[in-house]
Amino acid sequence: MKRNIYLLLLLPLFTYIALAQEKKTSNFVLKGTYIGKHAHAIFLTYKESSGKKTQRKVYLKNGIFSFKGFISSPVYAGVTSDIKITPNGPDVSNYVDIFLSPGNMTISLTENDFEHAVLSGSPVQDEWMKMQTLYKPINKIRDSLYRVTFAISSAGNTPKNHIAVVAVGAKIDKCNLQIDQVDYRYISSHPQSYLSAYLLNNFAEGDMRLDSIEMFYNKFSQPVKKSVDGEEINKVIANRKASIVGRVVRMPLGTNIDGSRFNPQTFKINNYVLFYFWAGWANDNADLKPVYNKYKSRGLKILAVSTEPFKKIWRDSVKKEKIEAWYNIFSAPVANLDTFYSIRQMAPSLVLLIDKNHKIIGRYRGRNKFYKMDYSEEPIRELDKKLAKLIY
Repeated sequence: MKRNIYLLLLLPLFTYIALAQEKKTSNFVLKGTYIGKHAHAIFLTYKESSGKKTQRKVYLKNGIFSFKGFISSPVYAGVTSDIKITPNGPDVSNYVDIFLSPGNMTISLTENDFEHAVLSGSPVQDEWMKMQTLYKPINKIRDSLYRVTFAISSAGNTPKNHIAVVAVGAKIDKCNLQIDQVDYRYISSHPQSYLSAYLLNNFAEGDMRLDSIEMFYNKFSQPVKKSVDGEEINKVIANRKASIVGRVVRMPLGTNIDGSRFNPQTFKINNYVLFYFWAGWANDNADLKPVYNKYKSRGLKILAVSTEPFKKIWRDSVKKEKIEAWYNIFSAPVANLDTFYSIRQMAPSLVLLIDKNHKIIGRYRGRNKFYKMDYSEEPIRELDKKLAKLIY
């Protein structure tokens, strides 16, 4: 009898746990219809609350399909079919970007025309579709410019055509900037929107300055900050700050030129050292060599960290550039460099000036007219001036 009473007392708890689990595993439903003859399955790809990308697959049954799942916030997603694209075949669209939201949603798909899919029940999708109307006139001009570029390129690679392509490319860049401005205005005026977090996340992963990212992010509401995109932006901010001027540097890992493992603990920084992130196709050795020759007698070291994909290419580049006198290592793995040092893009090369306390006292970028300096970065030409003040 007592056992039955205990079971009755525990039953509400079990029911609560079961309901909580059910809620966590299925807080959105996406029901869809499909018009077409060649697809057998539909795929849905999106990011989970952890930021990990997941792909779901369901089979079509009489043109009907349905997805159930859990998302911690509205998320960007992709819908595609299992139709294989024929190489050199017609350019058909069986993929579409959408925004999932918690709740019940419906979507209508037509074979080879996913571009015009209709999704209902997602407020963020509604916002996104309104944004498309703002992009439309700009995209129309940009698409026409791409066609002009293609036509010029098809006419042959002549000096005259090259100049023409560059001129049209400048106009395309102007269109891209106009689209960016549309996004900036939206992010600034809609801090409560999950779409704003998605847009800002795209910029954060690119070349937006850290202070600009923080300015937009700090205006977001707490739910937006806790969204999948909001959390990713927060990680970007933390990673960028980890390698700004004033922070203690993280020692890189890698392989020495002789094949042995680089040991950060035995690498002594007695005075100043330059952490130089470079590649054969993205280097500023011409600027660094005179700096090194000028200050090496006073203890300056250069730790050149290669971002090349293969060791042979790296070794050949070291020999070709005649920088064997520097400490050269092959990074392992290259993917972590951006996380730990906020390299963001190569080129240009990145130089960190480190003092004997392992503190970053300068961030310098190589020559590249297309690169936008972050707020704590300076051109590499300023490095010599800095060292002159420190060493002499």
